[in-house]
Amino acid sequence: MQNNVIFHEKLRRFWRPGDEIICTRIFRHSANNCYLCGNTPIEWHHVLLNTMTNQIIDVEFSCIINIKKIMEKLGSGQKILFFPQYTEEVEHLNSQYPGTAAIVQFSFNPDVMAQLLSKPKELSYVQVKSILNHTVKYNDEFMTELFHAALDIYLERKYYIYDYLYEHEKTGTAEQSIADHLRREWEREMYEEDYNATSYESNVKDDDIPF
Repeated sequence: MQNNVIFHEKLRRFWRPGDEIICTRIFRHSANNCYLCGNTPIEWHHVLLNTMTNQIIDVEFSCIINIKKIMEKLGSGQKILFFPQYTEEVEHLNSQYPGTAAIVQFSFNPDVMAQLLSKPKELSYVQVKSILNHTVKYNDEFMTELFHAALDIYLERKYYIYDYLYEHEKTGTAEQSIADHLRREWEREMYEEDYNATSYESNVKDDDIPF
């Protein structure tokens, strides 16, 4: 009973209903103490970030599920969020206690954005554009670095083409819309080249031939 009281109190210091929790890292065999239950060593070490307060704690696997159970008792339907590379972990947690975890959609927390930008292949147009739109408002060095990292991806993937397309030219994804647009442009140029070549040949007269 005493342990439950201590667990609840520690969680209350870290999280309040409405706060977003995201797991930023998972690794094996840590000598750290679990913040919530005090166990050590931690076999599956999870680093949890409260994106509202920027507080970070270290917890073990079982405490992730216990956090979810307490959330439910408090009437919260929130889930512990994970980055896409931890999909397998999310599935495992949910198999132990349904609804515990979910893959993160997006967060404007600088550390979360930095994590997303460190895995550019997993970033979508919406995420890249959201980061650009948010970080452009700031002048500090870290946010400027995030802005330029997102801008490099934006330019490399030619997302600017998508932004200037008419709405009816936009399909399910930015990547597909850009590919369709580039294909249409290529076909138009090829058609013009063929047309010009045909026109040139049709206008040639015998008197124009130098031999």
